[in-house]
Amino acid sequence: MHIEGRTTSFVQLGFYFSLFALLVQFSGSACSRTLEPAEEPLSGYHDDPFVEPRILSPFNRPDAWPTNFRRDPHDLSPPDTQTKIITLGTGMPSPNPYRAGPSHALLVNGSPYLIDVGEGIWRSIARAVLINGDDIAAAFSPEKLRLLFVTHLHQDHTVGLPSLLLSPLNWIFGIQQEIYGPKGTEDMVNHVLAGWQIDIAAAIADGHDPAGGRATGHDITFADHGVVYEDENVRVEAYRSRHASLQDTFAYRFTTKDRVVVFTGDGGPYHENIVEAARNADVLVAETVTEKNIRFAPWGGEGEEAKKKEIFRFHFSPKVLARIANEANVDTIVLTHEQNYNSGEQYAPLGLLEEVKAAGFAGKIHSAMDGDVY
Repeated sequence: MHIEGRTTSFVQLGFYFSLFALLVQFSGSACSRTLEPAEEPLSGYHDDPFVEPRILSPFNRPDAWPTNFRRDPHDLSPPDTQTKIITLGTGMPSPNPYRAGPSHALLVNGSPYLIDVGEGIWRSIARAVLINGDDIAAAFSPEKLRLLFVTHLHQDHTVGLPSLLLSPLNWIFGIQQEIYGPKGTEDMVNHVLAGWQIDIAAAIADGHDPAGGRATGHDITFADHGVVYEDENVRVEAYRSRHASLQDTFAYRFTTKDRVVVFTGDGGPYHENIVEAARNADVLVAETVTEKNIRFAPWGGEGEEAKKKEIFRFHFSPKVLARIANEANVDTIVLTHEQNYNSGEQYAPLGLLEEVKAAGFAGKIHSAMDGDVY
């Protein structure tokens, strides 16, 4: 057969047609993925060394595989806002090298307000600074990190507290830190300082005793809700919620001049107080657990119904979260602390986002990563 002056065998033509068919098939499968708007299908995480496991353990579940990160951290904050949300740590108790323990920051006019203090708090801040540049670096200057609001006292949300309180002493930053949280917060702060008294005494003996370098815990004792803190940038209200057997847990509503942002902390069953906290919020930062694939959850009992009964005492189901957001007229949900369980073969990075949408939430929704800005 003669084509454009070149001789091509039928074998060669068969090869070319086969190759074309494979390319079409690959293109179709790639386009069928569910991706968050404005996201790339691959990320820098894919360059990390990785051996896909044949046996799953707490250290190698699919949500921690670098191949399951479809994008790099991004900045989706409105261009003209003075109120920015930084998702510092989006992980859950299971260790994940790409997701630090639960922690967030609200930056208002360049001032930071921390919410929860999970494992790796300083490294989470450093990562956010390296990703997002000088403006974020200036906002996170250590001497500015004075305020922390704790949603509840489970260890995964508080284990970074010793580092948050003690590192500035070694760095000779004179920060009077104020820590607000449920009953027990004051004791926790005092016990941290007592537990590290040898280190503190040694730092002071070495000359690291900055004026004002101290921390004070404040217990929130509202029966229902009230104002916890207020300054020229922000008004912070705490709304009592319920997280399994914990009686003292709070969602926080931050009202600034241009945005209302609500952090639920960990959830549980439907709670009217969460609806009130989130009323007409611009952004609801919330957690959820898969219901569709709950059989893959490594905790909660045997069988799907047992897992649902137990796990949804501790966390929002997608249906409950969608209901709360709809009743509160929330504009945007930012998902964090996601428990997106599945098999390695069927894992979908945006699976929980799709479950919340399928449950009836029609607003904007994002699945957060460490270092994102909203």
